[in-house]
Amino acid sequence: MIRTGHATREGTETPCADGAHIHRRDNRVTAAVVDGAGHHPDVVDLARHAPSVITLVGMAMGGLVGLITAGRMTGAYGRPPHMSAVYASMEPGHPTGIHWIGDCRAYGWDGQTLTQWSTDQTMGQWLRWNGGVPVEIAATQDNWARLGLSQATEVTCRQVEIPEDVPMVLLVSDGVSDQVTQETWQALCREHPEDPQALADALVAAAEGEEDDSGELYRDDTTVIVLLRPLAT
Repeated sequence: MIRTGHATREGTETPCADGAHIHRRDNRVTAAVVDGAGHHPDVVDLARHAPSVITLVGMAMGGLVGLITAGRMTGAYGRPPHMSAVYASMEPGHPTGIHWIGDCRAYGWDGQTLTQWSTDQTMGQWLRWNGGVPVEIAATQDNWARLGLSQATEVTCRQVEIPEDVPMVLLVSDGVSDQVTQETWQALCREHPEDPQALADALVAAAEGEEDDSGELYRDDTTVIVLLRPLAT
């Protein structure tokens, strides 16, 4: 049976604008993490509803349809909230399917190496890919998300498959990927290789804030889902 873990830690600004949901049907599990921009009540409200829409529709019709359906929900608000999302579908005997839009991420842990399988849809990443500016300048644009759920279509959503021999898949908001070092990630994966809930708890606890322009400590919301499939025998 696929085991799961989930943890969310509210940042220094409230209320939390991350969201997550896990759905199970027989031996298959679907999961989603979303990360809203800002903390407006509409953003927070969508973060509560979108993850379950993505996982339930994803279970029935696939991750792309799940993201697009959740994206149509943004039109229910006066100003469509900006929200990144990542979805996974894990089932024994199959690769793990990943769909995403924005800068939520999917990682795989094979027991030795942590690999990022998704690519951020940010202006910084666009500049790295297309060139023309120094990498230092591109890094200053990583907070500029180019796409989110409100722009979700067959063209804008991305997809990848993580091989079945990668037993652990992690879905995270950028509060985790930006605030937990790669060394800490890998150390925690080695420490909790068989306990997805302990790993999720440890990752959100490890997120470190930084001083903002006013000198105040700022720490983003952090959300993790860990999926762990049994090794093939």
